[in-house]
Amino acid sequence: MITDDGLRQHVYRSILKAANGRLEQAIPGSSEGAFAHLSLAALLCLLFLVRGDWGSIGDYVTTQRALRATVGDDLLWADPQEHKCTSSGSVQ
Repeated sequence: MITDDGLRQHVYRSILKAANGRLEQAIPGSSEGAFAHLSLAALLCLLFLVRGDWGSIGDYVTTQRALRATVGDDLLWADPQEHKCTSSGSVQ
Protein backbone atom coordinates (compact mmCIF):
# COMPACT_ATOMS: atom_id res chain seq x y z
CA MET A 1 0.00 0.00 0.00
CA ILE A 2 1.15 3.55 -0.67
CA THR A 3 2.20 5.10 2.64
CA ASP A 4 2.19 8.77 1.59
CA ASP A 5 -1.39 9.94 2.25
CA GLY A 6 -1.27 12.71 -0.34
CA LEU A 7 -0.14 10.33 -3.06
CA ARG A 8 -2.66 7.70 -1.96
CA GLN A 9 -5.49 10.28 -2.19
CA HIS A 10 -4.29 11.38 -5.63
CA VAL A 11 -4.20 7.78 -6.90
CA TYR A 12 -7.63 7.10 -5.36
CA ARG A 13 -9.21 10.17 -7.02
CA SER A 14 -7.67 9.27 -10.39
CA ILE A 15 -8.90 5.68 -10.29
CA LEU A 16 -12.33 6.74 -9.01
CA LYS A 17 -12.70 9.25 -11.86
CA ALA A 18 -11.63 6.67 -14.46
CA ALA A 19 -14.01 4.03 -13.06
CA ASN A 20 -16.90 6.52 -13.06
CA GLY A 21 -16.19 7.44 -16.67
CA ARG A 22 -16.02 3.84 -17.81
CA LEU A 23 -19.26 2.96 -16.06
CA GLU A 24 -21.02 5.96 -17.61
CA GLN A 25 -19.82 4.79 -21.05
CA ALA A 26 -20.85 1.19 -20.37
CA ILE A 27 -24.44 2.09 -19.48
CA PRO A 28 -26.16 3.89 -22.35
CA GLY A 29 -28.27 6.83 -21.29
CA SER A 30 -26.55 7.36 -17.95
CA SER A 31 -25.74 10.95 -17.13
CA GLU A 32 -22.43 12.38 -16.03
CA GLY A 33 -22.03 11.95 -12.29
CA ALA A 34 -24.82 9.37 -12.06
CA PHE A 35 -22.57 7.03 -10.10
CA ALA A 36 -20.66 9.64 -8.08
CA HIS A 37 -22.23 8.47 -4.81
CA LEU A 38 -20.80 4.94 -5.12
CA SER A 39 -17.62 3.69 -3.50
CA LEU A 40 -14.72 2.56 -5.67
CA ALA A 41 -15.50 -1.06 -4.75
CA ALA A 42 -19.15 -0.62 -5.80
CA LEU A 43 -18.10 0.93 -9.12
CA LEU A 44 -15.76 -1.98 -9.71
CA CYS A 45 -18.54 -4.49 -9.00
CA LEU A 46 -20.93 -2.74 -11.39
CA LEU A 47 -18.31 -2.47 -14.12
CA PHE A 48 -17.61 -6.17 -14.00
CA LEU A 49 -21.32 -6.96 -13.81
CA VAL A 50 -22.10 -4.87 -16.89
CA ARG A 51 -18.97 -5.51 -18.96
CA GLY A 52 -17.88 -8.91 -17.65
CA ASP A 53 -17.43 -11.92 -19.85
CA TRP A 54 -15.89 -15.37 -19.57
CA GLY A 55 -12.82 -15.16 -17.35
CA SER A 56 -13.79 -11.83 -15.81
CA ILE A 57 -13.99 -13.32 -12.28
CA GLY A 58 -10.22 -13.71 -12.26
CA ASP A 59 -9.82 -10.23 -13.67
CA TYR A 60 -12.14 -8.87 -10.97
CA VAL A 61 -10.22 -10.54 -8.15
CA THR A 62 -6.89 -9.35 -9.54
CA THR A 63 -8.19 -5.80 -9.97
CA GLN A 64 -9.68 -5.68 -6.48
CA ARG A 65 -6.46 -6.99 -4.91
CA ALA A 66 -4.43 -4.39 -6.80
CA LEU A 67 -6.74 -1.60 -5.65
CA ARG A 68 -6.68 -2.83 -2.04
CA ALA A 69 -2.88 -2.91 -2.14
CA THR A 70 -2.71 0.55 -3.70
CA VAL A 71 -5.31 2.64 -1.89
CA GLY A 72 -6.24 0.42 1.07
CA ASP A 73 -9.57 -0.90 2.31
CA ASP A 74 -10.59 2.40 3.90
CA LEU A 75 -10.66 4.24 0.55
CA LEU A 76 -11.79 1.25 -1.49
CA TRP A 77 -15.07 1.02 0.43
CA ALA A 78 -15.41 4.69 1.39
CA ASP A 79 -18.30 6.91 0.40
CA PRO A 80 -16.67 9.31 -2.10
CA GLN A 81 -18.55 12.26 -0.59
CA GLU A 82 -16.80 11.67 2.76
CA HIS A 83 -13.31 11.80 1.24
CA LYS A 84 -13.28 15.07 -0.62
CA CYS A 85 -9.86 16.65 -0.51
CA THR A 86 -8.94 20.26 -0.02
CA SER A 87 -6.51 22.00 -2.34
CA SER A 88 -3.71 21.28 0.15
CA GLY A 89 -4.32 17.55 -0.27
CA SER A 90 -5.68 16.89 3.20
CA VAL A 91 -8.78 14.81 3.66
CA GLN A 92 -11.89 16.40 5.11
